[in-house]
Amino acid sequence: MHFQKISTLVSIFFYSFILFLPNTSISSPILPRDAQTGSEKVFNLTISKGSFAPDGFSRDIYLINGQFPGPSIECNKGDTLVINVNNQLNEDTTIHSHGIFQRGTPWYDGVPGQTQCGIPSGGSFTYTFAVNQSGTYWYHSHSRGQYIEGLVGPLIVHDPADPYTKDYDKEITVLLQDWYHTDSPTLLASFLTPASQGNEPSPDNGLINGKNSYNCSSAPAGSNCVNNASLSQFNFVSGKKYRIRIINTSAFSAFIFSIDDHPMDVIEVEGMMTQRYTVHRLPINIAQRYSVIVTADKPVKSYWMRAEMETACYAVVSPSLNPLVKAIVTYNGSTDQSPSSTAWTDKVKNCTDLDASNLKPYNPQKVPQADLNFTVQVLFQPDSNNVTLGYINNSTYKIDTNNPTIMKVYNGVTQFAADQNVFLVEKNSVVDIILINLDTGEHPFHLHGHVFWLLGSGVNGTKPDKNKLNANDPIQRDTTTVPAGGWAVLRFVSDNPGVWGFHCHIEWHVQSGLVSQFVAQPDQIKTLNSPADWKALCPST
Repeated sequence: MHFQKISTLVSIFFYSFILFLPNTSISSPILPRDAQTGSEKVFNLTISKGSFAPDGFSRDIYLINGQFPGPSIECNKGDTLVINVNNQLNEDTTIHSHGIFQRGTPWYDGVPGQTQCGIPSGGSFTYTFAVNQSGTYWYHSHSRGQYIEGLVGPLIVHDPADPYTKDYDKEITVLLQDWYHTDSPTLLASFLTPASQGNEPSPDNGLINGKNSYNCSSAPAGSNCVNNASLSQFNFVSGKKYRIRIINTSAFSAFIFSIDDHPMDVIEVEGMMTQRYTVHRLPINIAQRYSVIVTADKPVKSYWMRAEMETACYAVVSPSLNPLVKAIVTYNGSTDQSPSSTAWTDKVKNCTDLDASNLKPYNPQKVPQADLNFTVQVLFQPDSNNVTLGYINNSTYKIDTNNPTIMKVYNGVTQFAADQNVFLVEKNSVVDIILINLDTGEHPFHLHGHVFWLLGSGVNGTKPDKNKLNANDPIQRDTTTVPAGGWAVLRFVSDNPGVWGFHCHIEWHVQSGLVSQFVAQPDQIKTLNSPADWKALCPST
């Protein structure tokens, strides 16, 4: 790998603090954290670019502390996270802690145009926030598609009171990702032209924990590509039980995840503990996370871990794409050189989530009645230049990077431009989002700052029926798939003052305007004491 040239002094500092980073590999089992909570956990992230070959194809990508994926950020529920970001790029950046509520610290949500201005080239910024939740999360840049090219990592919050703690021996974190061999600015520029007709760029490959092998015969002439690149490997010990935390960090692709011959018990959905539900093949869309428990009780040999890219959801599929992404699970004592296991044959519906009716909260919840609702209609259509863009209620979002929405709130703005796609919630309310998908593709919608109850969803040809919604025992999550031509009804409590994005997490769609934002309790936002270094990121305001 190659790093940008920096001075000797900075080099010494860089490698010195790397030595003090938590030394946890996401590709290996890790022991659960101890029960001590309430401490401060400090992580130093230096962001740069360098040459890397995750699948044997070399290209410049974003690196965090010189590695890809980025280091695992881990803490306990009740801790305070301190994330020091040193930006060595020649462009600005941000870090969004995906799924973290940022209660009381909305300025640290890391969304340019909504909650902050970018961390400038050569600059540094510190995100400091309390973590009063637990579960499987991730962090990524929210700037200009940077996470597509490597600016991602897992964020795990342990809970000593987790009801399943005694049901597994070790943990493994698995990051799934689609991968492109062309840089995202080039792909985005092509996507946002009339010629694309709104067809998203097809990935060239997929990765598990940043690894896979690409068939270099499909690479363009002159490429630096090596065949038979190494796959990610995971070690099982017979008789042990593993909690596998699965995170889809893709730009575009949903996956179906499985391990040959090993059933999986779902126990967590995006921070919500669930009753056990056994699956063989697990659909997981972009930005979604699941924890499953797997028992290592099969013959001592090697097995395939599979992440099948759901190409049925693509408008266009790259002719060189192998949609089956693999890693190797090997039992201790195995002499297998390569797995010979076969895949599960269970049928799984394409382009939809795991059936929510099969996911039940571990602890019963009382779901409040809604007192406010918003209808959110999703559509793609050509603009006046014949460029196909994403629209929410007939408005395509225009990012205002120099004057983010939360800064406007602090400055007394009460009316927002139509192209900011603002939904204003003045008070602490129970809000229903009636999400209507008028598009021919599915969309994984993510809500910042909250979880929502998924009251129901339906496919093309159906409509929401309030009498058939599940308000008794629905699952809570922060990202859900609204099917092509279908709908979903989400309910959340707007008790977290701040500016919170609500958007499709297909990154190409974010960049084409399929974004909205909830401004929750603006009067309460103004009572929060925002930090000076955060304000300084926006010198013009």
